[in-house]
Amino acid sequence: MKILDDIFPDLRSKLTGEYVKLFTNTDSQRRELIHKLDELKYQYFTIKPKAERPIKVVIKGLPRDSKTEDLHNDLTQLGYTVDKVSWLIGRKTKQPLPIFLVSLPRNIHNAKIFI
Repeated sequence: MKILDDIFPDLRSKLTGEYVKLFTNTDSQRRELIHKLDELKYQYFTIKPKAERPIKVVIKGLPRDSKTEDLHNDLTQLGYTVDKVSWLIGRKTKQPLPIFLVSLPRNIHNAKIFI
């Protein structure tokens, strides 16, 4: 930890159980930190930044006989870029629920889906 503090003075850390969480202020600091951890051969796990994660939308209230392909086509016709449409299944009953999970790549147009 001392080595990383010397290289990255703005680095924030938090001890959680047996792991240390490291937080940076910018994406460039994050990339530099990952490069340095590789160089030092430390084991680490990274979480994708919010800008790289997809937008997930839950759609409820559609009829049970709705098809994922139809929903995908309808969203595409509205101008959204769709990665994936999933039909959610009940945990206990294993029956399809009238709930759909739509995954959209993060961009300016897709962010307007909630407006």
